[in-house]
Amino acid sequence: MASVSTPAKDPHRAVLQALYDHFRSHGVWPEFDRVDRQLRRAAKIDVAQVAVGIPDMLLVTHAPRGIAPRGRDLMRLTLAGIERCDGGEEDVELFLRALRWLARYEEEHDPETGETTVTVTSAMLAKGLRVPLREAGRLGRLFELLYFERWGGEGSWRALDSDDWHVRVGRDVRHFSRVKSVEEFIEAREGWLAPQAPTVAEPSSDPPTAMLGEAGGYIDERVFDLIKQAHGGQWDCTKLLVLLRELDDNYRAGNAYAAHALLRALLDHVPPLFGQSSFTQVANNHQWGRTDGKYVKRLVAFRDQADDVMHRQVAKIPCLLSMEDMPARAAVNRFLAGCADQLA
Repeated sequence: MASVSTPAKDPHRAVLQALYDHFRSHGVWPEFDRVDRQLRRAAKIDVAQVAVGIPDMLLVTHAPRGIAPRGRDLMRLTLAGIERCDGGEEDVELFLRALRWLARYEEEHDPETGETTVTVTSAMLAKGLRVPLREAGRLGRLFELLYFERWGGEGSWRALDSDDWHVRVGRDVRHFSRVKSVEEFIEAREGWLAPQAPTVAEPSSDPPTAMLGEAGGYIDERVFDLIKQAHGGQWDCTKLLVLLRELDDNYRAGNAYAAHALLRALLDHVPPLFGQSSFTQVANNHQWGRTDGKYVKRLVAFRDQADDVMHRQVAKIPCLLSMEDMPARAAVNRFLAGCADQLA
C-alpha cells in the first residue's frame, strides 16, 4: 500500500485511503482485521483507535457507535469519505452521473404490470453511462455504492460470482435528478428523508420497556444504543449488533429474503438472554406485558414464515414473499427493547 508510506502524519487519512484502495482493487469493502493488520505492519497505526475518531459522515462500520470495530466488522466509506481519497473522484463522479441517469429513466419508463418500480440492469446502466462492459471493476464498484448509499432505490440484486446485477428504481430517485456534487447529494438526501423524521409513539397500557419512536429504518436507533451500552458486560453483544445492523440495512434496501433470514437468525440468537433455549420458550415463559405479549406471539408465527424462505426448494410455482410480509417494526422493536432490559 504505497499510499501509506508516511501515514503517521495523518492517520485518519491513511485509514480512509487504505479502505478505498482495497475497495478499488477488490470491488468490495474490507473487514476490520485485514486493514488493521496491513496498517499496523506498514505504518504502526492502530486502526481501532483511529476509526473511532473518524466522523460517521466519512466512515461506517458494523460496530456500534462509539465502540471500536474489531474482527470481521465491515468497514466502508461513504460517498463523502471516498471523495477524500486519492483516485476516489472517478467513483464519485460515476455514482452521481448514474443517479441523474436513473432519475431520467424512471421518469420516462413505466413499470411492468403489477410493479411500482422500474428495473435497471448493469448492462443498461453501462450503455447509458457509456462505460464499456469490459470495465467490470468500475461497474462493480458502482453497484456497491448503489447498494449501500441511500438514494431512493428500492432493492438490488447481484448474481453470485457474476458481473450481472440490477437495481429497482422508484419515484424517490427524483430527489436526486440534478445532483452534481457530494454536497448536493447530501442535501438532496436530507431533503428526501426529512418527512420521515421521528414521531411520538402512542402511549401503551404496559410499563414502557424503552421509549421507542418511529424511524426511517426497521430497527429503532435507540435499540442499538441500549444494546451498545450493555456490550462488554455479562453478555457479548457483537453478533447481536451485527445481526441488527445487517437486518436494518437489508430492510432499507428492500432485500426481502435476506431480511426474513436475518430476522429469523436474530430470534434464534437471543433466547439465552431470557434463560431459555428456544424462541417459543421465550414467548411462553417470560412475563411479558399484555401488548408486548401479543407482539411476541406474532414473532413466533413469523418463524414458520421464515422457514418458507430458508427451506422451501425450487419449484414450478413462485415464492410470493415480499417486504410487505415482514413483521411490523413495532413488534420487533418492542421485543428488542425487552432484550435490552435482559442485558441490563
